[in-house]
Amino acid sequence: MLLELRNRLVLFEKLSHPFGRRGVLRLAARHPRVYLALTLSLGLCGYLFLLLFPALVVSMPFVLFHAIEPLMSAQDWFVVTVEVLLLALGAVMSYVIFNMRFAQPSGLELKQQDFPRLFELLAELSQEYGNPRIDRVVLRDRFDVRVLKKPANGFAFSTTQTLVIGLPVLITMSPLDVHVLLARRVGQLAGQHSRLNSWLYFLRDMWAQYLADCGTRGRRGLRPVCGFFRWYVPLYRAVSVPLARNSELDADRYALQAMNDHDTARAITCQELTDAYLTRTFWPGVIQTAKQSVKPEALPHAQMARLFAAGLPEEQLQATLKRIESRGRNPRTARPGLVERLDCIGHRKPLLPKALSVTAARFYLGGACDACIELVDRRAQRKLRTKVIRECGAEAR
Repeated sequence: MLLELRNRLVLFEKLSHPFGRRGVLRLAARHPRVYLALTLSLGLCGYLFLLLFPALVVSMPFVLFHAIEPLMSAQDWFVVTVEVLLLALGAVMSYVIFNMRFAQPSGLELKQQDFPRLFELLAELSQEYGNPRIDRVVLRDRFDVRVLKKPANGFAFSTTQTLVIGLPVLITMSPLDVHVLLARRVGQLAGQHSRLNSWLYFLRDMWAQYLADCGTRGRRGLRPVCGFFRWYVPLYRAVSVPLARNSELDADRYALQAMNDHDTARAITCQELTDAYLTRTFWPGVIQTAKQSVKPEALPHAQMARLFAAGLPEEQLQATLKRIESRGRNPRTARPGLVERLDCIGHRKPLLPKALSVTAARFYLGGACDACIELVDRRAQRKLRTKVIRECGAEAR
């Protein structure tokens, strides 16, 4: 599904080059108010489409009441027939959309009684940022910390808000660094300084759930909804990239409410370094080993925990840092670069991570740490095995 979305984003950029990613970036930089109005209008289009069908249900009876007369021509009857069909379409589609249900973000759900340290931190951060609502906390196998809003039904006026914490984040970073990353997301969710930007930012993932839902369902009634969102989601995500970048920078600034700038700068540097290392070095190595081995694959997160417990070599950190700093601005990504993020909080030089005396996984997951790693590794193994089979099949062709 992610590959399909990426392909549609590329197609949109080619078809509308003046309003593609680079054009939108220029518009956001030169005319921020015009760009914000454009993004807001586009973000509302999803709601307008969904509300079109209830609007037909409400308006068509009044239209029919005034349209039907004692004496009518064939043309008048044709118009009435069309209006009746529109009323039926609105009723059927309103029912279908209202009954749409979306899967909760997958992962190992964490409960307050089992992980008191983590939930004490979340309660502290929630109080700091005005008590934004977090309904669930789940642990996943990606290097990410984010909040996902799941619509209660197809009309998306009520949502369940899930904080997704990547196990690799907890394994590779210190408790203080993870404190910063959680503060970023809780502050961004609250959006005290820019509620509109925060709302538009979270719409990116919420509308994408409609597209993902279309890929898993075969009901005919959803075809009009799926047809719209297959066009709309790539468009909105492409246009909202500058806004998403600004929201990520806002999140870094929100972290300063709970942490000092020195610890925030170190956490940001550690996040960028670790993400780059895992993406370019660790996971390709795991996949290559899995291709060459006839034995069952090693548990990747357990291997990751051992690697980072010993600490990455200094030369590895420096090489990764140079690669990050030399990397040009990618118009496709919604996350700003390291230099831009540090500059946003008043730092010019990155602060390299220190050796981990205790990982965030050990600190926040406590005695359940090893069990959590084992459970997440089982899922990671299945995904890894599928990826290896797919890649080997592609190479064979």
